[in-house]
Amino acid sequence: MTRRAVGPPPGATVAEVLAQTLAEAGVTTVFGLPGGENTAVLDALRRVDLEFVLVRNEGSAVFMADVTARLTGAPGVCLTTLGPGIANAFCGVAHAHLDRAPVLVLSAESPPGVVGRHTHQVLDLEAIFRPVTKRTSSLSRSGTRRAVLEALRLAHRPRPGPVHLRVSSEVAALSTLPDDSPPVRESAGVSFGGDLVAAATSLARSRRPLLVVGLGLEPERPYRALRAFAEAVGAPVVSTPKAKGSLPDDHPLAAGVLGLTWADPAYQLLDESDLIIAVGLDVVELVRPWDQPQPLIWLATWPNEDPRIAAEAELVGPVGPTLERLRQVAVAPAPGWGAARVAVFRSELGAEPLPEPAVGRMRPQEVLRALRRELPRDAFVATDVGSHKILASLSWPALAPNRFHLSNGLSAMGFALPAAIAAARVLGRPTLCLTGDGGLAMMLGEASLLTESRLPVLITMMNDGALDLIRSSQRRAGRPVFGTEFANPSYLEVMQGYGLEAYRVESEEACAAAVRATLVAGGPAFIEAMVDPVSYPTTP
Repeated sequence: MTRRAVGPPPGATVAEVLAQTLAEAGVTTVFGLPGGENTAVLDALRRVDLEFVLVRNEGSAVFMADVTARLTGAPGVCLTTLGPGIANAFCGVAHAHLDRAPVLVLSAESPPGVVGRHTHQVLDLEAIFRPVTKRTSSLSRSGTRRAVLEALRLAHRPRPGPVHLRVSSEVAALSTLPDDSPPVRESAGVSFGGDLVAAATSLARSRRPLLVVGLGLEPERPYRALRAFAEAVGAPVVSTPKAKGSLPDDHPLAAGVLGLTWADPAYQLLDESDLIIAVGLDVVELVRPWDQPQPLIWLATWPNEDPRIAAEAELVGPVGPTLERLRQVAVAPAPGWGAARVAVFRSELGAEPLPEPAVGRMRPQEVLRALRRELPRDAFVATDVGSHKILASLSWPALAPNRFHLSNGLSAMGFALPAAIAAARVLGRPTLCLTGDGGLAMMLGEASLLTESRLPVLITMMNDGALDLIRSSQRRAGRPVFGTEFANPSYLEVMQGYGLEAYRVESEEACAAAVRATLVAGGPAFIEAMVDPVSYPTTP
């Protein structure tokens, strides 16, 4: 972490200590939508050279802080006002809670002296945010620096999650009291006990071991150790959506994705295995409750709890070194298992022909093929929620780690555009926002950030005029389509109004040509893909 100063000067205000502590902790950017109650904090951020990104929706600020934290390893920070501001942010905070995002949420609150005497914009923020944060508390004149440092540490401590700090405008302007308490330093715990021996014993007798990897690989990023272990024991690797690319999807052992539906193809391989090694798994990503009967080895930086799943051995601690130790175990996979089984599994996927799209429409699969063919191998992708999320999670070839992002634990619509914007800011390279017309409408105002900063974000919108995932559910149940279809504006004109290059495409070739043009231009762009949802995996 970069330290910008030794500490705030004596007599500094609560707002100044807050800003200085964030800067010293390595924070460079705060995302938010302020109110009058935040002006002291805003000015303090300005004076320590922290960039403030003004969003158009408070939920976007949390999504952006999440992606920034996952890509940089530094804390993700967002800011809102009290009342409607922090209430609007609730969806983003709930996302950070269920998607395990290390985000510090700063908000204003009503002055302590008016609580109980005044109700304008007053909400019980403690009661509202306690269920979806690791902690929610108020800053005061005493111990401000320590409280901020502890909040940042707590957000990153396994299992990661959001922490909420509140400060009223009156308290923010007060000078802090002396605080000489040293920061608490923690080290990652290791609690193997006798389970390392149990894990090695189970692994040695396994003939069909299989890895299921999840979001808990971040932020340690033990990708090399994961690959070496899988190759050493000949185990297929199934990932959850947020772990896509941890083993590149073109690796011979990459065996698909789990967690989108009750009948994901990869469950077939799980059912055939005789041992599951769960590496960084968090069942919050799984639509289908975990009910696999095979022996399981739990390997993560956090304990097996909330909910607990049956395990023969539980290895809690750094993932990479543990995989290196288990890699020394001699395993004799069954003939036809490992890469051979994965090759057969892949050949069976997509064997059935896809339905023909309507005239003037294209299959969503063709959109993904065009994008994947033209974008760099390590392209960042943020996908929104809907039928296209399930298709992309199951079939998009993720060829680099930590480059496929989505809201999956909460599955919040509107995630993709803020996420792609945040990624473009961090990576300085073209990023892909894959969204539907419903999700884009929710966060359309954030396109103004592309106008202001000319960020290289490619928005690709699947236009089918519906909440297709819900419409498909209606059809599967034999119910009439009702309340799930809508009329779209002329998105070409809307995006051109934001200053984006805009294209409407009806074929794979036209989509690929539009992607090439956007990459050459280098700025923000929009592709409206006119799709027929008939070939989505969720379509009846």
